[in-house]
Amino acid sequence: MEYQQSVNTQDRRMRGGMVTTSSPITRKRFRYRNYRPEDLDAMVALDASCFDAPFRFSRDAMRRFAEADNAWVIVAEDSQGLAGFCIVHREHSVGPPIGYVVTIDVAERWRRQGIGERMLSNAETWVRSWKCVGIMLHVFVRNEQALRFYERLRYRRLGLQKAFYGPGMDAAMYWKDLTPSQR
Repeated sequence: MEYQQSVNTQDRRMRGGMVTTSSPITRKRFRYRNYRPEDLDAMVALDASCFDAPFRFSRDAMRRFAEADNAWVIVAEDSQGLAGFCIVHREHSVGPPIGYVVTIDVAERWRRQGIGERMLSNAETWVRSWKCVGIMLHVFVRNEQALRFYERLRYRRLGLQKAFYGPGMDAAMYWKDLTPSQR
């Protein structure tokens, strides 16, 4: 089934159904589905290939983030395995709930093919279904590719969080308003 942005397709995705899409550049077919515990090892390996040591999650941390009660995880795969994944949490402490992108990882060979954008778009839809007012994330200030990616997708830079990743490793904070008037 070709990917279609519709209520029925989104509903299937939210219930664990599988959706496929083709990359317009390579005509490569990707399937997007919800996380399963057997994805964990591949996710940890992909995270290690995407990020330097200070930014990687341990296996235990990845499992905790992916399997948290407030988590939603989308996985992109092709016939060879995992192409990418995105972990999003619903956060609610003071004020209305928001979504928080814990991580988004795409295998280097599949970057700039629309996988990250598709996963993030699905994450935004999921966050809206949680009645969240927006979605937030942190990005290492020297990850220029990621900074451009989020800005292109209309995320707004809120400021800087000093030492978010450790001493001397600051994070830019990004926000996207998801209220109906801002779509």
